This record gives sequence, structure tokens and C-alpha cells, in this order.
Amino acid sequence: MTTKVPAYRQVQIEIKKYIKSNHLKFGDCLPPEAQLAKNLGVSRPSLREAVKSLESLGIVESRHGEGIFVKEFSFDSIVENLPYSMNEGDENVKKLLHVRKYLELGAIPAVVERIGPESIQRLRALGERMLSKALDKQTFEQEDRDFHAEMYSCLKNDFLLSLIDLFWKVFNEMNQSARSVDHWALEATARDHLRVVNMLEKKDVFGVLSAHREHFQSIVDSYPEDASSELQVAEKINE
Repeated sequence: MTTKVPAYRQVQIEIKKYIKSNHLKFGDCLPPEAQLAKNLGVSRPSLREAVKSLESLGIVESRHGEGIFVKEFSFDSIVENLPYSMNEGDENVKKLLHVRKYLELGAIPAVVERIGPESIQRLRALGERMLSKALDKQTFEQEDRDFHAEMYSCLKNDFLLSLIDLFWKVFNEMNQSARSVDHWALEATARDHLRVVNMLEKKDVFGVLSAHREHFQSIVDSYPEDASSELQVAEKINE
């Protein structure tokens, strides 16, 4: 039995086809509502409903009195919705951590090759600020986020930076929901970041990889033992 697609969903598809076939890019305006509905052969109410749903997905932006515009690509809508599509808890936080680990470790050889002294200096300042806050029993989410963004910025790959930031934000949100703040863990995390900086300064690829792995492993070790087994197996394979 074929499931009937709701009218607005079909209009969504048609709007996306229109954007693609007309090579519209970020900031480009679609035709006025009446004209667009006529072009697509749909009713205006169905068009409005489809536009609202595409706005929630971050594909278009409706500006009052101006029209409908193609929106700049962003992972924001994924960040907002992903935690709700996953059951919160230690196991899912751990799985998301694996994704972060594999993504970030894979880019480290290129980072070591390209990162400059000014960037390393900024990373050290961020790491020291993290440690200072940890010793004062304060969290440092923004510094941690800035650290990861700065570390990979030398690769000049906006898509990679967006992915790293996406997984950082989603992991941070899920981790905060699943765990209470452990100030000892905050200090250990800050020192892990400073070890990464030291290895980057030495241009030591294996040292950076080792420090980064140890950082992720220390996070997993803060969870129940059965939750860390998957990462431990993966570490043995990678050695």
C-alpha cells in the first residue's frame, strides 16, 4: 500500500527542485509567493506551509515584506534537533564521542604540518585559561569550543570546521544533560589540552595523536566501565 505524501511535503520537494534548477545561491530571492505558487502549480496555503517547514530546516528564510530567500548553509537546525532524536544517556553520549574522535584524529597529521606559531600561541592561551577556570571550579565551554576551532582552522576547510563544531555542540549538550559537573575532570581536561599544545609546538604528529587519544579516553573512562569497552577495542586496533 502506497503512503500518500502530504501536499506540503511535495511542495517542499518542488521548491528545492526550483532552487537547484535555477542555480539559486545564498541570498538569492525566490519569486513572489503568488508567482512561485503559479510556477509550481500549487496552492498558496500549501506553499506557505512548505516554506515554513523549509525555514525550520534552514533551507530558506522568509523576510516580512521582502520575500523568500535562499539561506546560507548551516548545521544549526541539526544541532537543535539531533539531541531530541536520540535518547539521552551515557551510551549515546559515548557513541557521539567516538564520532568526534575519529573525525578529529583523522585531520591531525595535516594540522601538525600546517599550523603556525601564532595559532599555537592562541591555543596555549586558551588552554591556560581553561586550567585557571578549572582550578577555580568553573566550567569553560567557550574556551574548549574555541580551542577546537582554532586547532583545525589552519586547514582552511569550512566544511570540516562546521562538522567539528557540530559534533562539539551536540556532544556538549548531551553530555551536560547526562552528567553532573566533575571539577577534577575539568582540571584533567584542561591539562589534556595543554599537552596537545606542547606536542603541536614540537611538531610531533604521534605525540599530538597520543595526547588527543588520551583526552578522549579520559572522558570515556569517566563513564561506567562497560561503556568504555568499545573505545578500548578501537584503541587496540589503532595501535
